[in-house]
Amino acid sequence: MDIEDIDFVVEGQALDLDLLRGVALGGKRSRELDLLINSQERDHADYQALALVSANQSVSEEASQATFESLRSHQERMEARLGRSVGLKTAALDLVENIELALKIEDDAAQPSYWQLEQMAYRDQLTGLRNYRFFSSRLPEELQRAKRYRHQLSLVMLDIDYFKKFNDTHGHQAGNVALQHLARVLDETVRETDIVARYGGEEFALILPETTKRLAHELASRVRANVEAQPVRLGEHHHRITVSLGVATFPRDIYTWQGLVEVADKALYQSKQGGRNRVTVYAPESTVIFRYRPAQGEKVDRCGVVASFNGWDVQADPMNAQEDGSFWVKVGLIPGTYEYKFVLNGEKWIADPAAAEAISDGYWGQNSILHVKG
Repeated sequence: MDIEDIDFVVEGQALDLDLLRGVALGGKRSRELDLLINSQERDHADYQALALVSANQSVSEEASQATFESLRSHQERMEARLGRSVGLKTAALDLVENIELALKIEDDAAQPSYWQLEQMAYRDQLTGLRNYRFFSSRLPEELQRAKRYRHQLSLVMLDIDYFKKFNDTHGHQAGNVALQHLARVLDETVRETDIVARYGGEEFALILPETTKRLAHELASRVRANVEAQPVRLGEHHHRITVSLGVATFPRDIYTWQGLVEVADKALYQSKQGGRNRVTVYAPESTVIFRYRPAQGEKVDRCGVVASFNGWDVQADPMNAQEDGSFWVKVGLIPGTYEYKFVLNGEKWIADPAAAEAISDGYWGQNSILHVKG
């Protein structure tokens, strides 16, 4: 059937126009969309999940299926007419325009301005948060900045526990309300310098510049508690949701932005496996043991490690006191070269007397050097 023979009024009434716009104007590329849809079709399509992943929208299974089947048919019609391959985003945009014309949709919402198109490109339409496209361009920038200025950078990945069950129980519009509610809680909990993004579906990401692993863990714990304490309001009723979170930090856990996403996601998965509604901090497989033995007659009640891998945070890595008066701590670290000191009784900073190598700390003192091999 040729395009001229299609009744776009009937077609437009059968599908979800917002979902179609999300596919056309969202952050996913045509190739990504093709792979997503093809994998779903191979594995007995879950169209509700497909709508979440491809356009970040919670839509009923029936409406999602009708929309994607209509889109696929329109893509095939365009390819047959043009004699070449046509991307799904192009097909979606063409289908939207034909339907809007047929349904006489001529309001301002159907004709977005340049500013609106720019916002659509980098903001999630449902929650108003930054979207995956923004996240995937901003995280590499923040990592480069952290490397250049030798700062810490933490990433928190989180998603809603049992979100599909919530949708199935309360309806897909309720799922959208839950996503918008979570976005508000996140926005109210993070600091001004933090970046909140909707990573996809029910998964969100927090980019935390200049934030150590300890502080990132504290913030993630506040997020978890705040979400649990603030139920979603649906009409006259309130429904509790929870989130699972994973935390990872540069340079302690990984050295690339892609790796940071991967290990934070691994920590998130561990939270899911561990029972949900919890925070898991990623721990590298390679570890280092730090030891300090006070000099004879030296009174040391507590000792900790401060280093380039923990942002010189006195509270980050306290050492364990032993009966013989010595101290030790095991720290997970990826291979690399780090500078460190010991802090005695919370105030006296000294280089490691047992270290084989040291460097000036720039303040008339020395930092010990640690080489962690792969």
